[in-house]
Amino acid sequence: MKIINQIILAVALSAALLPSVSAQSNGSSVDVDAIIKQMLTVEARQREIINDIVFEAEMLEGEYNDDGEFVEKARFIKKTYVKYLADTALYHEEYLEYYKEGELQSEKDAKKQGRERIEKTAKRKSKDISFPMLAPFYEENRDKYDIQYNGVAPDSVDGFVCHHFRVHAVTEAEGLINGDFYIETDGFNLVRLDFSPSKLVKKMMFKLKKLNMSVRYAPNENDYWLPTQFDIDGKGKAAFFIGVKFAGTEYYRNPIINGGIDDSLFGVQDGK
Repeated sequence: MKIINQIILAVALSAALLPSVSAQSNGSSVDVDAIIKQMLTVEARQREIINDIVFEAEMLEGEYNDDGEFVEKARFIKKTYVKYLADTALYHEEYLEYYKEGELQSEKDAKKQGRERIEKTAKRKSKDISFPMLAPFYEENRDKYDIQYNGVAPDSVDGFVCHHFRVHAVTEAEGLINGDFYIETDGFNLVRLDFSPSKLVKKMMFKLKKLNMSVRYAPNENDYWLPTQFDIDGKGKAAFFIGVKFAGTEYYRNPIINGGIDDSLFGVQDGK
């Protein structure tokens, strides 16, 4: 009954909105400006409360075989730190344990493997959980995107009834994304985002052919919506045309909110 009521409420809300942001739903134009405004308001309220977060993280790394099954090659236990500033966020990872084929490796190997993965992430220009996922909807970015509203998703998303937005960058440019956003109809929080860069990295020694990412959110005991899982699936070519496939899933647990993180952890001194 709750799900049915949510669907009715969402449809009624969509029908009542004033026309300013155009979208498509079942072939007819509907305005979704009020939904977008509420999404951003909810995000801003939480950002006002949360200054920093520390997660216990577990990362599974491997690739998908020809049958679409994930084959694990390595597993890492980490700590992930995020500190929110006025106009950006600081991000840091600390690799604590490294398992290769199920066997715990040395602390030295864990740190070495961690450095390599941080460098690879930077080279691929992959996003992380510090990225403002609703950025395409910000007023200053709106002209960079085509935003399509596809109505209420026919199936629940991780147990939630959701609005479905499809966003596509107008131009292929670094920092822009294409993706599907699922926003819960009850509280207008982001539940899931499936996305990819609008422009893939293409350099002399490394070229990306595919980079698909997905991030999931859920409420904690204080009803803060926090990331719980980040998936990545990529394919490219390294030097000498060597094919590279990579995939992974990262889980975020036991968040510590507003515990205080020193700027020096991010390589920042005196606020710079």
